[in-house]
Amino acid sequence: MRKSAPLFTLLFFLGTLPLLSGCGSSTQQAGPPEGPAGSMQYLIQGVADQKMEVVWEFLPASYQSDVNGLAHQFADKMDPEIYNEMFAIAQRLGKLLQDKKEFILKNEMLDNPKTSPEEVAKYYDPSVDILVTLANSDLSTLEKLKTFDGGQFLANSGSKIAKDFATISDLMPAEEGKPDFNEKLKQAKVTVVSEEGDQATVKIEVPGEKTKEEVMVKVEDKWIPQTLAKNWKSKIESAKQNLDKLKPEDITSKKDQALAGFKRLNATLAQLENAKTEKEFNEEFTKQVRPLAQMAPMLMMMGAAAVMEQGFSEAAAARGGAMAHSPGEAKPINPNTMISIVVNKKLSPGEQDPIIDEILQSANDTESLQVIPTVDGEITTFKVYPVEDIEAFSKKIKFGKPSKVDNDSRSITVELE
Repeated sequence: MRKSAPLFTLLFFLGTLPLLSGCGSSTQQAGPPEGPAGSMQYLIQGVADQKMEVVWEFLPASYQSDVNGLAHQFADKMDPEIYNEMFAIAQRLGKLLQDKKEFILKNEMLDNPKTSPEEVAKYYDPSVDILVTLANSDLSTLEKLKTFDGGQFLANSGSKIAKDFATISDLMPAEEGKPDFNEKLKQAKVTVVSEEGDQATVKIEVPGEKTKEEVMVKVEDKWIPQTLAKNWKSKIESAKQNLDKLKPEDITSKKDQALAGFKRLNATLAQLENAKTEKEFNEEFTKQVRPLAQMAPMLMMMGAAAVMEQGFSEAAAARGGAMAHSPGEAKPINPNTMISIVVNKKLSPGEQDPIIDEILQSANDTESLQVIPTVDGEITTFKVYPVEDIEAFSKKIKFGKPSKVDNDSRSITVELE
């Protein structure tokens, strides 16, 4: 899934994703160079090199303090037994996936004409490494979360995770002769279009992508996107208010139920760990995993939406793709407010961007609208929510001509102009 935002917003999202629940102790960095173009170039190059601490260095000091404060506030409210057990299970699961890799790759569920075991095997190690890194990072206990520092977390665990994502990206099929995403970032060029006082406009040129112009402003000696500066305070305040509503007694009231669930998970993991043969392991593995595999498409979509909902800073979505909610408190998706905009054409990321922008602009409240683009064969679909009135929304579409509005499937088919 690609985030519903222009290029620089995607960079922010890649860098700040681990901050949804990270911690650590900071070290001083040189930081971005002076000037709006140099600052943005520094961010893009750092992400391209998987040095995720550059995202932290890009932010003004007060913004860093805001993010750290949210993590500390959450840690003060969370029950340590629930939190620590959750990460202990994640650690145990990660080790199981590493130790039983040979058995898992031979499981019958991988016998799929669309996904061969060989194909899964290519992505297995970096995918498991992401889980292991997070599970064993500074996130792993509530005591560590109480001393959250985003800079140190991103410099260590964040950069490791970024390298695994880059490995996965490199394994994906690419058009011959065309650079991959990482190579595009390395070739990105940022120049100043205009500058006056504490405001400037920069042009971002990336091979194969539509050229972007972004207004930047100076905040505490740091040049950042104007949209980030404009919305930061309200986003952080909203996140704090949501955390204020999170009462420790509400968490502990569900503690027995949560711990019972963890106990069942640990029992299942123990059975898998103690399996001595491939047959013994895979019989148990299939029995436990098949129900989840059948639900995977919906879980992935909900998970992607949850990530966007939980992006507690404008850095995660500078143009209103994500709302600021407290960690662990993602809003449920109401299927009656989701629509599909269907385009009978395979659109590249560069072709999707202007359409996403227009979809966001068509809403009365662009800060609350979510857009999730997917490509299946020659069809591109934009999942959009929340939208109450599909007929009214179809009349706002300007990037093409709506040829069909289906209220039953809540879909709008659009012919591009």
